[in-house]
Amino acid sequence: MKDRLCFYHNTVQAVGMCLHDHKPYCQACEVVTPLGKFCCFDCSGKYAAFKSTWKEPKLRSPWLGPMLAGAVLLLVLGAGAAWAGHRLLKISALEPFDVVTRFTR
Repeated sequence: MKDRLCFYHNTVQAVGMCLHDHKPYCQACEVVTPLGKFCCFDCSGKYAAFKSTWKEPKLRSPWLGPMLAGAVLLLVLGAGAAWAGHRLLKISALEPFDVVTRFTR
């Protein structure tokens, strides 16, 4: 905050930014609460009211995350199997599917 001045005391160096309205504040203005640091009590109250009513958005489908993780796991296992079949077992029919060797050359 070296180049910023307090919003309320424009000749004093700022020590932080308000969590609610992002205004720079000095040590004299700083209001510290369990929710964070603010430039005034008004901002701390508004932020507390906001946080008390805020609800995290729910995922549209709870199975989407595990399904994507499963798909990535299958792709990784498939690439590993194609690499092992082509490079270790010398199965030439698996050469087009050996993406590991293709990217490590």
